[in-house]
Amino acid sequence: MKLVYKNVDKFGDGSIVLIPEEPEDMWHAYNLIAEGDQVRSSTIRKVQNETATGSTSSSRMRTILTISVETIDFDTQAQVLRLKGRNIEENQFVKMGAYHTLDLELNRKFTLTKRLWDSIALERVETACDPT
Repeated sequence: MKLVYKNVDKFGDGSIVLIPEEPEDMWHAYNLIAEGDQVRSSTIRKVQNETATGSTSSSRMRTILTISVETIDFDTQAQVLRLKGRNIEENQFVKMGAYHTLDLELNRKFTLTKRLWDSIALERVETACDPT
């Protein structure tokens, strides 16, 4: 796993930016992320547009969302980590509070924010980012 950015203050509050590079990194991410954490990542959302005549059309848009994690599911076969939660940042395509499922995949950057980074979580980040 690649550590892109780390900002954790002395009280344990802060965020880190990670890029999982190997299948084992997804397992580390699964063990790092807990309910109540905030995760920001790129995702695809189906958006419905209404024209002036009243007809609707839908299209898939790539956007960046930040969710408050409520459920965590790890698909070991596909090596995908699915995080379900409510959107907590204003976005032009997704309303505040709307549910969304983020799929964390290999080589896709994500930001993990915790209210309290304990020593075990920080140690897991160090272990996951150790190239040896």
